[in-house]
Amino acid sequence: MTGEKTAVRGRRGTLDPAVLAVAAGSLFGLLLLRNPIAFGRVVYERGDFAANSIITADAKHFDLLVGNYSRLGFHHPGPAFFYVQAFGEWFFYDLLGVVPTPWNGQWLALLALNSVLLGLSLAIFHSWTGSRAATALCGAAGILYFAVQPAILASAWMPYLYLAPFLLLLTAAASVAAGRVAHLPLLVLAAALLVHGHVSFLLFAPVLAGLAVAASLWTGRREWRESRAAVTVAAVVLAVFALPIGLNLYLHWPGEFGLYFRYGGAHATPAAGEIARYVLGYYAAWPPLGAAAAVVLFGGAAWLTRRLPAGSPRRFLAAGICAAAVALVLFTGYVAQAIDDLSFTYVGEFTRAVPLLLIWVGVAAAASSPAARRLVAGLVSSAPDHRRLPAPLVAVGERRLSAWLVAAVVIGALGVGSGAPALRKLPEHIPDMPAVMAALARYTDGRPAVLDVDQVTWPALTALVVHGDRMGPRVCARDPWWEFMVTRRYVCTADDLANGRPVRLTPSAPDGATIIAPVDEAVLTAGS
Repeated sequence: MTGEKTAVRGRRGTLDPAVLAVAAGSLFGLLLLRNPIAFGRVVYERGDFAANSIITADAKHFDLLVGNYSRLGFHHPGPAFFYVQAFGEWFFYDLLGVVPTPWNGQWLALLALNSVLLGLSLAIFHSWTGSRAATALCGAAGILYFAVQPAILASAWMPYLYLAPFLLLLTAAASVAAGRVAHLPLLVLAAALLVHGHVSFLLFAPVLAGLAVAASLWTGRREWRESRAAVTVAAVVLAVFALPIGLNLYLHWPGEFGLYFRYGGAHATPAAGEIARYVLGYYAAWPPLGAAAAVVLFGGAAWLTRRLPAGSPRRFLAAGICAAAVALVLFTGYVAQAIDDLSFTYVGEFTRAVPLLLIWVGVAAAASSPAARRLVAGLVSSAPDHRRLPAPLVAVGERRLSAWLVAAVVIGALGVGSGAPALRKLPEHIPDMPAVMAALARYTDGRPAVLDVDQVTWPALTALVVHGDRMGPRVCARDPWWEFMVTRRYVCTADDLANGRPVRLTPSAPDGATIIAPVDEAVLTAGS
């Protein structure tokens, strides 16, 4: 009997491959439908996207040990996202040739990553509720939610890429806390991705994951003894993600961490009203409406969950509400202590995962409740000649009606999503980049371009560097200060300075300067 119970627990802890495939595949298909330009438009990236392409080139050669640059002059802890982008560039551009430029391949890989991470979150929900109908309704709610948000899922901008893994972190944390140790590898995967992406997650990820593990150990030590394989897989995942960070520390001690500690978040603490405005801004644009939305979401999810019968689904959904509450508290503290400028609203875009988690909890609780089953039964019983049908046929009718209702909601959500502007994102790029590089090549005559840069023109700087690498000539920054953005490889060497031709990037051409070409919102002129 004990072995039978263990087998049941093991099956419940396993993600349904069909649910994962349908959820991730549907979302990826929807994103491709909304963004056909990924296959048809030639993209010459600029700004942050070009800066990311610079280090993605290092990832293609397995030379990258750090993450994306920060405006504060350091790199974030790890390169995981850029190895995903490097794979996309190699697979879609180099190998298959189905996209017109390298960046398009990077973009497709990130769309796929978002889809898989969201699919994993939905699959965790399904593993607890056991209801494909409830999972499908959660998926529909997610599409409708993203349809009214900024272009989070369709964008390759780093602040938006943290939402999907943060949602998985919260969902997996709730699952592990509720006793599902089999999902520990997903918890570690989400936490590690986030830590690689941004230094702030050195706060969020260990606290949320640690609380989940502590809660699980407190309530179910036996489950841990029976889940040694999951613990081993989680340890391997952790080791893989820790490797580049540890290697960078070993080779360049103290690495980026010395810069993190020097920054230390030293700034004046904002007023309570400013903090509240910032935090609630991810629930609604108007703070009072944001406060009302937060109360409704937390209160509604708690009320619906409490009405469920005692059992596994209720325990998981309650843990999901707790995970959302902890995330809200942590984010409020982070805003108060670590964000130096509250005008930078992009910093907290990942917390849009919290309202979505609460929506999913509410939808799953409502769909799994006895009241929902009574509603469907009532609709069937209202049909003509219902009383003449045998009981088995009545049950079949209830199941069919439920399936049709769920299908109608999902199809409606997909219809909304297929036309939603928020699921379509035109990449930032410079269409005339080949002409710019041709003009620069004529001016430098095969020699490196030694570039002096006005700071406000940095988006054009990264574009010139990455496309110089692809098309020629070599473009390097004279000032070593730009190393954090363009890497040491594109800071001018002594040979570059001795043999290169000086050029200047300014917002407008100085009087009497020789104009080489306009670039983005700047002008490239001959230097001196």
